[in-house]
Amino acid sequence: MPRENELMLQAAQLHYEESLTQAEIADVLGVSRIKVNRLLQTARQTGIVRFLVVPRVEHAYLKAIEDELKDAYGLQDALLVPGRTEILDSTLPANTREAIVEALAQAAAQYLDRCLTEDDILCVNWGRVMRSVVAHLRPSRPLPGLLVLPMLGLLNVRADAFEANLLASEIADAYAAQYAWLVAPAIVRNPDHKRVVMELPLVRETLEQIRRSTIAITAIGPADPVHSTMVQRGWLERAEVEDLVARGAIGEVCSWWFDENGEEVRDERCHPIGLGLQGLKEMVASGRRVIAVVGADRARFEPVRAAMVGRIVNVLITDHITARYLLDRRADRR
Repeated sequence: MPRENELMLQAAQLHYEESLTQAEIADVLGVSRIKVNRLLQTARQTGIVRFLVVPRVEHAYLKAIEDELKDAYGLQDALLVPGRTEILDSTLPANTREAIVEALAQAAAQYLDRCLTEDDILCVNWGRVMRSVVAHLRPSRPLPGLLVLPMLGLLNVRADAFEANLLASEIADAYAAQYAWLVAPAIVRNPDHKRVVMELPLVRETLEQIRRSTIAITAIGPADPVHSTMVQRGWLERAEVEDLVARGAIGEVCSWWFDENGEEVRDERCHPIGLGLQGLKEMVASGRRVIAVVGADRARFEPVRAAMVGRIVNVLITDHITARYLLDRRADRR
């Protein structure tokens, strides 16, 4: 089965990314054309390959919205992919939403490749969107001077494909670059424990490097007591997130919670170890890039807006439906 999965992925990449015919793929892989046809069909059925049908959106139209969004929210940059109007009333089918998020991840990977230099320190969040960004990376040149770091500590004692430390090491490998692990728990429950952990030499050294990051990339989540990944994975209790929402939290980055103005809502029972909202804001204030990759989800509209208003992020990669909503709300910008 592992061999079959590898062949399926290779066939899909050759056909959909490199535009090879089925006959050409058969020659490359050393299998029959019938086998290639079956591999591509399985790739579509299992979701390895997804198709997204969107209304025609001209590049000039997207560029105009990007420029307007930058002006409205004081962004360094904005990059849009086509969206679907069903996002507005939350009737977007799950597979279509996933396809749009994949398009966002691909756009983010291409944007990163254009931006990164030998002198950069890149700080990366954890999660499914970041995993997709890494999967779409196609480095155009090696960057041995680049340093890649995780945005927060370890979430699990076992291997986790969505772990920020692992994603940082994979990006570094792709660019023949350097990386460092943050060998600390992502979240501790006692502030005294946090102080002790942060003073450990290995942890302190990496945290100092993280604070010097020149580029950070992250997703943005809504404050949702039911569907929060932090709750579903057992890192936070549902009641804890409900309490944060009651105190004004509408969004989060790495379990750092913020309100409608982008100001931090602290949870004294939960102490993440990593860059933090203040670290992200300091990056934005000094003109360094903080990239948010988020879209195709009505529940994330207001968290994205708050993150821009609060100067938590200054580069937005999203879909054009989300962007139009954000522009409609610009009059309320605080």
